[in-house]
Amino acid sequence: MQIQWNASLSASSLHAAACLQGGLPLADNELVSVLAEPIELLLGEVRACGLMAEEVLPQLVALAGEIDGNRQLVELAFTRLWGKGAYNEASVARLAGGIAGLEAALLRQRPGLTDELELRSRPLRQQWESRGPGLLRQIALLTEDRLLVESASVVLVAPAVGGHGSAHLLGNRVTFEALLANPNPNLPETLRLGWLLSQLNQDLPMFSERLSPVRRPLVINLASVPLALKAAETVELATLNIETLRSALKCWHLPPNLPDDVDERLLTWWDTYQGSSTSWAAALAALDAMLAD
Repeated sequence: MQIQWNASLSASSLHAAACLQGGLPLADNELVSVLAEPIELLLGEVRACGLMAEEVLPQLVALAGEIDGNRQLVELAFTRLWGKGAYNEASVARLAGGIAGLEAALLRQRPGLTDELELRSRPLRQQWESRGPGLLRQIALLTEDRLLVESASVVLVAPAVGGHGSAHLLGNRVTFEALLANPNPNLPETLRLGWLLSQLNQDLPMFSERLSPVRRPLVINLASVPLALKAAETVELATLNIETLRSALKCWHLPPNLPDDVDERLLTWWDTYQGSSTSWAAALAALDAMLAD
């Protein structure tokens, strides 16, 4: 997999907004004090436009690392969500202004943020070059080659939560908080990155057409956890067992409203998949059915 690395102040500010809106506590108190008000102003603009933040913010985060102008960013996000021309200029102007205010607040607090993220990325990139290709190769061997994209972008953002990221399947892009150390010594950041990258092709019809559209993102997220942990054993990054699985579900910020025994059920699902000749698409469908129950 060819990886392009970027650092983005705009994506950092919108990532923090998405985390706060999604109920994730920001780990950086200074960031909270600086961004809380402009985030609330941006969310107010979203509501004033009659939109839902949980729909709009992920699209803005996914695109922010690649697009410089805020008007263009908002227009493209709207196009991705509702189609070409399915927006009005007033809404574009309001959201672009809210994003500009958010970016300005972060820039005042962290004027050298982009350079700082570039520096932070060096250890991660070195570790990835050492273990990442082998990790992805094992993921392909455990599933199939078509599961992995040929190229992807990793957009590095400020560590708002202290170890969080998102896989944006539509653009083959990952948003990734750039940390200087592993939050959990048993779950290296290289592994978390591999977990996110392994999800980027799983929205293809060959894998996802049997999944409920509502549960599809969650199914892909969950299925990729034991997959990444099992692949990590070969490159000596981690071990798949109930303890590491439970830790990954917590540290990688999977939704908190999952069943209490989701770790045990997920491990049973993985063992069933490993012990059979089931295709990955069929395994995903089985996990979807399990979540529906």
